[in-house]
Amino acid sequence: MLIIIRSTLLHLRGLMGKASKPVKYRLGDLIAAAVFECCILIFRVVPLRTPVILSKIMATLTFSLFKKYRERVITNLSIAFGGGKDLQEMKRLAKEVFFHFTLTPLETIYLGANTFPPERFLLKIKTEGKEHLDAALAQNHGVIALGAHLGSFTLVGSRLAVEGYPFNLLVNIGHFQKLWGRLAYYQGITGQKTIPLKPMTASIKKSLNCLLRNEILYIVADEQQRRGGLPVPFFGQIAYTPPGPAIFSFKTGAIILPMFVLREDEFKRTLVIGNPIEIERTGDEKKDIERLTAKFTKVIEETIRQYPHQWAWLNRRWKLSRPREGNF
Repeated sequence: MLIIIRSTLLHLRGLMGKASKPVKYRLGDLIAAAVFECCILIFRVVPLRTPVILSKIMATLTFSLFKKYRERVITNLSIAFGGGKDLQEMKRLAKEVFFHFTLTPLETIYLGANTFPPERFLLKIKTEGKEHLDAALAQNHGVIALGAHLGSFTLVGSRLAVEGYPFNLLVNIGHFQKLWGRLAYYQGITGQKTIPLKPMTASIKKSLNCLLRNEILYIVADEQQRRGGLPVPFFGQIAYTPPGPAIFSFKTGAIILPMFVLREDEFKRTLVIGNPIEIERTGDEKKDIERLTAKFTKVIEETIRQYPHQWAWLNRRWKLSRPREGNF
């Protein structure tokens, strides 16, 4: 186990830099946690259409008032789709993007307030492809659930955990420890466990252990990883991508399964569990990990192309990589 942890740590070193904790972040964390708890109380007594209505209002205001973010989304859409869409279509799509972007945190709070009875919200999320998950778990090497900031991605774990699947969520807590603590509490009600990304050694050990126990490890892997990311194609451009899913898969034999909760409309959602992403072992582990990273990134891209309005185009996905520190 120690050899595996050390080897994995060398691969993942540099993914996260040292984060400071100035007073403004601590204050922001306290305020965010307090707002979260207030919203929990409110959302316990309102129907699901309430966060939908709030999202429409927030999305309209954000699109209209924040030029910086509006232009970033439109620019990213232009990079991804090139000449396939005109400016008016880009603007229409951008408005939808803001709606789905603001709906995600609100429905996460709504879930925290309405986890039980599960029939009220969770079990209304349909599932497709669960046979892939059962077959992968039958191999007894654990499962890496590949996620993206797409649709209702924060609901994946709770939807599976409420049915008894052992689910672990790898998260970057950053400056918001109190807020994530409250989120973890409500996610834990269904049996879902949270693994903080830092400290990294402990994070890797917990992640490896959950896979060795034949559990599910959920990794969202569609953000720009400027330090330690691998350069792979994404919408025809090079994007520096976190290789974590590929590294853990090679180290443990765990199968990578794409998992996305997609919104069919404002109220209907479906958890789609995709086909396993095949591993190729050529003896050159470095190249194999890069190849697998490119494979799972392609799967994410293909899904985004089907649901472009549901991905977080605010992400600066194509920024240049920072040089790695040391020899890694």
